[in-house]
Amino acid sequence: MTMALCSPSLLLPSSSSSSSSSINLPFPPSCSPPLLPLAHSPSSLRPSFSFLSSHRPSHSLASSLSARRHPRSGRRTVPRCTLSDVPMEETAVLQHTVPPDFLSYARAFWVTKALIAWNISDDETSVSFYASRKADLHLSDEGIQGYDVKIPLETECCGLPTNVIQKFPHIATYKAFKLPTSLDAESLLKCQLVVASYGVDGKCMNATSLQIPGVLDDIFAYTGPLGATFDNESVTLHLWAPTAQEVNVCFYEDPLGGDLLQRIKLEETNGVWSAVGPSSWEGLYYVYEVSVYHPSILQVQICTVVDPYARGLSSNGRRTWLVDLDSKNLKPVGWDKLADEKPELLSFSDISIYELHIRDFSANDQTVDFDSQGGFLAFTLQCL
Repeated sequence: MTMALCSPSLLLPSSSSSSSSSINLPFPPSCSPPLLPLAHSPSSLRPSFSFLSSHRPSHSLASSLSARRHPRSGRRTVPRCTLSDVPMEETAVLQHTVPPDFLSYARAFWVTKALIAWNISDDETSVSFYASRKADLHLSDEGIQGYDVKIPLETECCGLPTNVIQKFPHIATYKAFKLPTSLDAESLLKCQLVVASYGVDGKCMNATSLQIPGVLDDIFAYTGPLGATFDNESVTLHLWAPTAQEVNVCFYEDPLGGDLLQRIKLEETNGVWSAVGPSSWEGLYYVYEVSVYHPSILQVQICTVVDPYARGLSSNGRRTWLVDLDSKNLKPVGWDKLADEKPELLSFSDISIYELHIRDFSANDQTVDFDSQGGFLAFTLQCL
């Protein structure tokens, strides 16, 4: 039996020396199989023999691989693949090695409150779930460390249920792992999350972050009001942010700049954060301060953002304007009667819809007075 051996060396120019330095790669680009994201590459699509990004050759195999230097200095070597008549039983076995940047990839799926899907091998005999509220998870010789919660997972022998496969068909062949029914998933979803697998010797073989849209839909589906709602005596804010650890709202009198008038902490119910205030809030500007684990930087971060359900914004969208679209102060004369005055529509094909930039409509129209050019007032004028 033969196997392909690929040269792993790459020559890079050195700015401080005329000589070239060599970096050992896990495999050369031209020899490797396509690195499909594991989340979208079921086992049936993977090559039977490949160097995956999470695998590294053992020392004895790596030392037997050779590289050819390019005759011209400053250029990388051209990797070559050759066939070696080395019997497979005499070749070193590839060992699983967790890449140092494993937290940056989410190859496992938390699909329902009770199930996690992950595509791992049969050699990985046990799997555990980890959570850290302060994002302190890291890998050591003993496995994952820095966790607040560790939960051993059980294999679901029946695999993923039909409704999950229909929603996520690209992970249909993944193994399913059960979470305890008593799990406080609502709190854990606010944390940095990792699953790790271990071999029979207890050593960590694989680890990855999780994708969580499935479990968010399963637990936090919501059909109530969002954004700002108004009544005669109060204003209520609603923000759907189930992964946030804390949310505050900051009020300002001005659209930009100015002093902070008030900071209020929102309360959470089933993933929706809310605050109730007096009707005097109407007309103010506000932003949210959201404390949340951010997977792109692997840290808990305080983000200052506008309301995603805003009805009004300041210039350049810097702050949200608390505006009641039903307020009498904002309605033109006769607005409420306008619907009754519309002509009867016999067919939707009679509708003509145009998209028009407000400034472009009248910026160069000399029949519009100078002060109204490029503005809203130009639409109210009747010019000959």
